[in-house]
Amino acid sequence: MLSGVPNFRDAGGYATRSGATVRTGVLFRSGRPIHATADDVATLDRLGVSTLVDLRWPDERSRHPTGPWSHRLEVIATDVGGDSDPWPVFLRESDLSAATLDGYMRRFYAGAAFEERHVDLFTRYFAALAAGRGALLVHCTGGKDRTGLLVALTHHLLGVHRDDILADYVATNHHWPYERHGADVAAALAAGHGRATPDEDAVRVVMEVRPDLLDLAFDAIIDRHGSVDTYLERQLGATPAVRDQIVARLT
Repeated sequence: MLSGVPNFRDAGGYATRSGATVRTGVLFRSGRPIHATADDVATLDRLGVSTLVDLRWPDERSRHPTGPWSHRLEVIATDVGGDSDPWPVFLRESDLSAATLDGYMRRFYAGAAFEERHVDLFTRYFAALAAGRGALLVHCTGGKDRTGLLVALTHHLLGVHRDDILADYVATNHHWPYERHGADVAAALAAGHGRATPDEDAVRVVMEVRPDLLDLAFDAIIDRHGSVDTYLERQLGATPAVRDQIVARLT
């Protein structure tokens, strides 16, 4: 739908356990929209997007700022938890093997829900979702890991069936396929590493999402809080009243 915004899609359309359907046109997800064209911006305006949820680190936002078109939107971003994305440091020290990269991804998912910066961002996101001020676009860099986790938590709150939560999560592999974007990602990894070029298996580890990664995040939440619902309420402020507002708005 958007030629300059990778991995863009509507997060609605899924059935819930209550028999409702998640509304379309309220919550969108994508990779970083830094190359949005004039037509893309017009489409976002037509879709009623008024809030941009930027899950990136401060240094990511500085290196790759969103265009002036975003200045008229409410932007949810944070400087909590430091300025620097740990990924570039890891990449420079990595051997670029699939196993090493997979280890990084698994550690990320196991701890992502509890990072101070994510707790801040996710809390403000759910408050904005409940407030109902137009449509929201959630993005990070690739629109797959940070964005994927937050949208999965949203779907859980709404009562979307587990199979559909996973289906939406892994749809990244269709919307941002290796066959189309793998060469660019390989070049970026090689530039960040400075000494080697990754093989296809390594690039796929970085690009693609897998159900077991999302399971890691949810299992970690359950281990620490007893349930995802308890985490949403106690850690992110999604009290029963807030949940009711979100459900009423999105179903």
